[in-house]
Amino acid sequence: MYARCMWYVGVVIVLLAWTGVRAAPVQLPTCQEPWRLPNTKLKDHALFVYDRELYVVATRILLPNSDGRGETTFAYGRRGADCRWENLGTALTPGPSGAADEAYLWAPHVVEAEGVWYMWYTGVNRNIAQSIMLATTPTPNDPTSWVKQGVVFRPAHPGMVYPGPMAWSDARDPQVFDYNGQYYLLYTGLDANGGIVGVATSASVRGPWRDLGAMLTTALPVVPESPFVVQRGADWYLFYNAADGTAHQMVRWGPSPFGPWQAAQPLPFGWAYDFARTADNDLLASYLLGNGEAIGVAPVRWDDAAMPPTPLVGFRAWLPLVQR
Repeated sequence: MYARCMWYVGVVIVLLAWTGVRAAPVQLPTCQEPWRLPNTKLKDHALFVYDRELYVVATRILLPNSDGRGETTFAYGRRGADCRWENLGTALTPGPSGAADEAYLWAPHVVEAEGVWYMWYTGVNRNIAQSIMLATTPTPNDPTSWVKQGVVFRPAHPGMVYPGPMAWSDARDPQVFDYNGQYYLLYTGLDANGGIVGVATSASVRGPWRDLGAMLTTALPVVPESPFVVQRGADWYLFYNAADGTAHQMVRWGPSPFGPWQAAQPLPFGWAYDFARTADNDLLASYLLGNGEAIGVAPVRWDDAAMPPTPLVGFRAWLPLVQR
């Protein structure tokens, strides 16, 4: 059992004062320039590495826009060894009238499995009913190569609040990972107990998915968004956006990818985090800056003196340390 003795660590490039132990400054990454597009607001996104180059696929809003959304295609960028970002264009478009993604495309998540690249994303219809959908490709460096595979998941556990296609229905922000021989899909939703990070399971990366229900519940009106679990050794970390109007990125520690989770603590640098491993197995984090003006990418550093080890993301971060 872990003692609940906490203190804060600060890694600062800004003038903020905190009590407690101060870690050494995080080393700045070699490539510091974030990805940005003119006249574009970037939102939830996927980070992945292909052929030793870095790619970002992001929900985008062209500015100005008339309905406050305009999220009808994904922006696609690549960063090469020279640290320069290249705009590769866009990926996917809404489906035909009546399709689950007839209105908007949100929150892509990209994973490779057995030589195939998978992009899970949130399809949204005209009533803002949301479904987890899938596209695949053998060549993710070409944004035009993704082929839609349709709806793969809608929430269905006892107590789930999911009205269906004729009303706003929460089921978005997928992450897929494998653990102990099974695949798991995280999603954001709502059930009778509050806002949730839900989890579904499957023996195959393609599904079918069985909804296991909430692994994290927050009090309404907060619905936790952009969940992502990261493993380091025996420790697991759940990152998510508090979605309480502050764009606060939160993190919790736990002994498994499903918790039980330690109390949430803020990461005040960036929001809507995504993660990827390089060919050398280094862990990278990407995050939105400002109100979506850009997406930053930085290596994840660790304070190994902390118990459990504390992730340090970007140019500044502070998290609770828990003594064993």
